[in-house]
Amino acid sequence: MAVLKDIGESLKEFLRSNISELKPVNSIVFDSPADIEPTGNPILSVFLYQIIENGNLRNVPPEPIDTDKMKYPPLILDLYFIFTPYSKNKETELIIIEKLMQLFYDNSVLRKDMLIGGLKASGNDEIRVIPNNLSFEEINKLWERFPNKPFKLSASYILSPVRIPSGKPIEMIKRVREKNIDVYRKELQS
Repeated sequence: MAVLKDIGESLKEFLRSNISELKPVNSIVFDSPADIEPTGNPILSVFLYQIIENGNLRNVPPEPIDTDKMKYPPLILDLYFIFTPYSKNKETELIIIEKLMQLFYDNSVLRKDMLIGGLKASGNDEIRVIPNNLSFEEINKLWERFPNKPFKLSASYILSPVRIPSGKPIEMIKRVREKNIDVYRKELQS
């Protein structure tokens, strides 16, 4: 399974089908802003700049399968993206970023038809799109990673939880079917 690739393809299809300026085939790229040279056509850089294991969902218990098998829990990730529009016309960049933010506001959870490839089969029935409101200092630090590139208007979002199935095999288990508890009553002496 290629969960991260399928996340990218899902984002690309979702954005392309809802933002008219991004309809051309090569208008959405997954390149770093450092690698993009603006052309005549609008481009949206969808750059995954950080992946963090979700600490809150780390200790999910194993999932029972039937009565005699147990599946190990998935690795659960938070994906940090920065979305940067490029166009010769600055007004087009503003239109793209506005539509993108409106789209994620109206669709804060990606589910069902929005998720393509093997996402549903890997346990990703829904993925939340969370605004990542970076401070001015954080934005500056992020753009310092792109040498010789001037700051561009961008929006940052976190996609979470993203489930990566465990590579461990399914484990055979024996369930407790009967439990005997003996209770002895001790008389209180006065």
